[in-house]
Amino acid sequence: MAMKGRDVLARDLSKPSFNADAYVSGLSQGGEDDLLETKQTMQLLAEDTAQSLKKNVYKNYTQFIETAKEISILEGEMYQLSHMLTDQKSRMTAMMEMSLTSDKAVVETPKEEKESINLEEETRRNLAFLLEKVEGCSTIADVPGRQLIHNGDLIEVDPEHYTQGRRVHAFLLNDSLMIANWLDIKHGPVRYRFEGLYELDSLAVVNVRDVGPLKNAFKILMFPHHRMFQADSSKSRRQWLDILEDTKKRKVARDKQRRDTLSRLPEHQELPKTPASPERANPFDPADETDAMIAMETDMLNVDWLQELPEDLDMCIAQRDFEGSVDLVERVSNYLKDCPRTPAVKEFQARIDHRVKQLTEGLRSELQVSPERSLRGGPRAARRAVLQLIRLGKSAQACELFLKNRSAIIKYNIRQLKFEGATTLYIKRLCAGFFMSLEETGREFRKAFPEHYGCYSAFVLWSSEELKTFVGIFSRQVFGGKSNVSTIAECVQLARKQCDKLSNAGLELCFMLNYLIAPDVVRVIEESRDQLLEALKYRANDDLWRPMNHVNKVMLKKFVEEMKAAGVTTIDELVYDECWVGITMNVALFAKSSLSFVEDMMKFMTPELKELIIEAIVKLYKAQLTHFNNSLKSDKFLKDHAFIVKNAEFVQQAILSKAVNTLKQDEATIPKQLLLLQEDYARLKRIAKVS
Repeated sequence: MAMKGRDVLARDLSKPSFNADAYVSGLSQGGEDDLLETKQTMQLLAEDTAQSLKKNVYKNYTQFIETAKEISILEGEMYQLSHMLTDQKSRMTAMMEMSLTSDKAVVETPKEEKESINLEEETRRNLAFLLEKVEGCSTIADVPGRQLIHNGDLIEVDPEHYTQGRRVHAFLLNDSLMIANWLDIKHGPVRYRFEGLYELDSLAVVNVRDVGPLKNAFKILMFPHHRMFQADSSKSRRQWLDILEDTKKRKVARDKQRRDTLSRLPEHQELPKTPASPERANPFDPADETDAMIAMETDMLNVDWLQELPEDLDMCIAQRDFEGSVDLVERVSNYLKDCPRTPAVKEFQARIDHRVKQLTEGLRSELQVSPERSLRGGPRAARRAVLQLIRLGKSAQACELFLKNRSAIIKYNIRQLKFEGATTLYIKRLCAGFFMSLEETGREFRKAFPEHYGCYSAFVLWSSEELKTFVGIFSRQVFGGKSNVSTIAECVQLARKQCDKLSNAGLELCFMLNYLIAPDVVRVIEESRDQLLEALKYRANDDLWRPMNHVNKVMLKKFVEEMKAAGVTTIDELVYDECWVGITMNVALFAKSSLSFVEDMMKFMTPELKELIIEAIVKLYKAQLTHFNNSLKSDKFLKDHAFIVKNAEFVQQAILSKAVNTLKQDEATIPKQLLLLQEDYARLKRIAKVS
């Protein structure tokens, strides 16, 4: 039914007279069920269309490569025909000038033939010699029969803008083309660094006509990519084109000859079983060994799916079917692992290894971050490529790329945050986004690398580096601005709470967070303490020890509400005569500021900062105690001793006691310094009596 619905929908949409408005209007009248059914059908039709387009693109591109090959072959044949005509003309001229009565007939071997006699031996020697100059290509010479045909310098050109790029050195081998980059700093005989190896079967060469500044260029097509190179002269370009095409033809002829040879061998050739075999008396006879190797090689390589596997791999890589590509690689690896390392098997394995490199690069590109790629997929979108890299034995690369991908995503998410409104609101969004991403990365990392425990150390180091980056942003916004101590304390508390949630992902980074922000927190604590002490000292100089008069009930009510909001719940007991309060303005301000300071310090509290925080609180209350003590000893306030003691009792019972209870919530025992401080406040009453 679904297939029938797709066909009907496809016919309706492809009609020349199709009216979209009328179709939607009629469809909406059918109700919700018709809309949902049409939506599902349209999604299936879109998937089918996308698949058809993908197949057509690959088919057309393949036909384009074949057409380019044919054009290049025809161009080469025309060049050869012109060369042959020129050669025939020169021979006819030489024959006409030859004396008919001469009795000497000297036949000289042409120079080209003399050079071709030792060409194979010479190229083998040159291959080993030149590979010593290329860094990172030790496996190139492992393939038996591989020879160096031609090499030279080229300049890579941007195929879209026709701008010159870097200088490269190309090595044409009898089965592939190797590209190497020039080294800026040469090490001994090494002059180049290996970049890539392209099989001649999978590439086509196309001449590029001269356009403006672009001259002597040619393209090399490697599905689905292409590269353009520029030679130093037209003669050099023509030489590259001719040698490339000639080498490709020779390789095709060799491959065909080898297949024909293998096909003529018997399907099942028995190995010699006993030394007394009448056919072979010597079990170590090299002929027996050769026959056995050929028979085994024939049985293992002359298989239809194996011969088609390189092309199937190319198809899967081009379509970005990474799972299918890795399945093919695993299948051929399991098939060839028990096969003897004969020259043919080594050559076939080299072809597979080349495609494994291409597959690895494709998987790496899935995880690499670029400006044109979306970063909204999250770690689940990267898990597909990671799993395939692990199957290929590239777990270290997969781990590195996965974490780099996550770094880019975290950086992108932080960059999207806009600093709007209060600092606390921005820090709340920043901490939630960062630590949530870190926790999600931890969960996905365990799923992607379940048994690769060696990668977990890399994840821990990565988490530490990301936390350092986060703290840099956090510190600039929190400690680098003009935020007050309450805002800073709240932001620090938010960061610690979010960091605690990382334990769900197996990470404990709170100790590192505290270590990174400790210098700034210490500075804030000391600056805040000093500011409060300076303000207390300034107010003490102007203190006249007079009760507070709020004039009316409205002002009194507002004051009481402020004090209760600050934590002074017993303020009602000090109200008398409707608008009077039995404490001074100085003590009221000290009560609010000291309690707020204690609450902020508790948000900063860590085992490492405990001593500093307790010391700051004690200094603050000692300063107020000193003010009470100095006032009692001053002759200026002899009549106010009772009122001063009343204020001191209020600070001891309502303010200092609350600060002690606040500290006791996080501490098993009350600090000794605060207990001594309470005793000092109680001693003030005795001082007043003596006075």
